Amino acid sequence: MKVIIKVVLTLLVIGFCLQMFVKHSGWFMWSHQPLQYMPNMHRTNALKPQRAYPFFENNASSRVPPVGSLAREQDPYKFKGEKFLADAVDRSENPLPVTEATLRKGKKIWDNHCVVCHGSDGNGNGSVVPKYPNPPSLMADKIRDYADSQIFHVITNGQNTMGSYAPQTRPLDRWAVVHYVRAMQLADRPAGDDLEAFDEIIKGGAK
Repeated sequence: MKVIIKVVLTLLVIGFCLQMFVKHSGWFMWSHQPLQYMPNMHRTNALKPQRAYPFFENNASSRVPPVGSLAREQDPYKFKGEKFLADAVDRSENPLPVTEATLRKGKKIWDNHCVVCHGSDGNGNGSVVPKYPNPPSLMADKIRDYADSQIFHVITNGQNTMGSYAPQTRPLDRWAVVHYVRAMQLADRPAGDDLEAFDEIIKGGAK
């Protein structure tokens, strides 16, 4: 008799455990699973793009964002459009610190997107020239006199024949490119203090 009771109790425990696992583990489809947080969101019916969906009046599953809405952490650029030239943009400094990592990042973005037109030295002698219009040299005094924010603006908004590179690059990457442009300008026309500092670094490294 004791053996039968033990067997029955064991089967009841096993059955209870199986029922809990099936209904509440998330491995099986149920309309309501008390131990699973928000199961209807966990197991939503995916809408296939370009397919009809009768829930909406126009039967479109791909929804257009409401007018004026912004994605999370989206920071819209206020100087947008052909009417905004670099000269009209507020002058401000680069928010990124000048570090080796930042310059390496800027060079990577430059080599991926900028070098074909502006060339490896920024003088506008890229591989697509002269088939495409020759861009102005970034070593010119006009560009040197630009604030970092104005160079960032040209990359972000575009100017003259150059289009916007905002879709291809993130904002921080564009700021890194600005630092790299400054590094190329420094290498192209170093000041006396820069040469002295360079000599000190070389002498220090030789010790």
